This record gives sequence, C-alpha cells and structure tokens, in this order.
Amino acid sequence: MLRLINQFVYRPEATAADAELTPADLGLAYEAVTLTTADKLALSAWYIPAAAPRCLLLYCHGNAGDIRDWVQAVPPFVAAGCSVLLFDYRGYGQSAGRPSEEGLYLDGESAWAWVQQRAAQENVPAVILGKSLGTAVAIHIAAQTPPAALILDSAFASMREIAMTITPWLPDAMFPRLYESEKRVTAVTCPTLVIHGQADTLVALSHGQRIFAALTAPKTMHIIPDAGHNDVSGYPEYLQAIQAFLDGYLA
Repeated sequence: MLRLINQFVYRPEATAADAELTPADLGLAYEAVTLTTADKLALSAWYIPAAAPRCLLLYCHGNAGDIRDWVQAVPPFVAAGCSVLLFDYRGYGQSAGRPSEEGLYLDGESAWAWVQQRAAQENVPAVILGKSLGTAVAIHIAAQTPPAALILDSAFASMREIAMTITPWLPDAMFPRLYESEKRVTAVTCPTLVIHGQADTLVALSHGQRIFAALTAPKTMHIIPDAGHNDVSGYPEYLQAIQAFLDGYLA
C-alpha cells in the first residue's frame, strides 16, 4: 500500500525540461551547489543570486519534476530582489537516494543550513517558500529553526487526506498518516503567508484555510480567485501578495 501511495506522492520522473537545462538558459547567473544530508546523501541544488538582494529564499518545490522544471518559477523572485536556493529532494534530478517523508525533512534541513550560512555571509534575512509537497518540508524546517518569514503556496493539511480523495475506492484504514502539516504548523512561530488558488482541484482551498486556522504565529492569507493548483503563481497578484508580505516583515 505504501508503495502505491508513494507513486502518487513522489513524481520525480514527471519532468518536461531539457536534460541539459540550467538557470543560464533563462538568463540567470547561478552557482551549482552540492548539499550533504545528515544521513550522508548528496543533493543537487542551484544558488541563483539577485543583483541587490533583500533576502535569501529557500524554495522547497512540489512533488513533480526536478529543479530543471522548477527553475521557471525563480526569475520573478530574483527580479524582486530575492536570491534563491533551489534544491532537489533525494531521488529527484541528480540527488541521490529515494524519497520518503523523514528523508525529505532531512533534505530540507541540509538546504536550510546552507541558506542560513550564506544569508549570514551576505547580511540578508533568510526566508522559506514551500509549494504543495514542499509546504510540508517548509513547515518542518520553520518549526525547528524559524526563518524571518515563511510562505506556504497551496498547502495541504494532511497528505493522507489528499491520497484518500484521489483514491476514494480504497478503505480509509489502508492509508498511513503522512505529512500531517495541520498538526505540525502549530509549532511555527515566524510570520507566515498562506497563499492558495480558490479553484484548486488538487489541494482544495479548505486545506489552506485549515493550515491558516492552525497557525498561532503572525499570519496572512491571500486567496486568488479562479487560480488552480499549478497556475496560481502565474497570476500577477501572486507575486504582489508575496512582495507586500515581505515588505511588512523584512523592513
């Protein structure tokens, strides 16, 4: 059963990017980074600096594809003054290992340690953004070592619930608890933005609302009408909401 669920949760093979694509193909300067996890796995990452950075943002991507696909999301952040570390989880892209919940948490911890060190060197605040599956990783990191700010894009309350919705013909008892973010987010203490598409059919808006309700930290929620799960960042107000949120907490 877990193997079946993992096929839904982790989709590193779902990439449409050219095999040799790098940030340079998007006109972005970058530094190839190798991260080492606590269990000694090597992870692939790209550091993409902004010309005049206001913060360093750790981008925890979604479950499908790898950093070659997700680098498409980076240019607006760089243009807005956010340097970005984009990394692949274990089993994704050129990263070693096989994905698992505890493994992805270790991956996030290693990426966050790198970001904290680099942000200190550059004298800028460190911020975390999680997208979909990456929101669970971002919440785990933020609960342990708070960033200056946390952004949760299309967050889910429980991966178990998402899997049950996708496969309603299977008995509920067959689903293990997995990525229980609604419970974990109560430990987050930093300012948090929850951003969600109202028309999201994969992770319903109600999930984002539950995450928001569970948060006890300073919090903001921005709902984008008509936006779905995969196109939410394409709406102009997506970046506008993030910029306004960062303006409020990074001043």
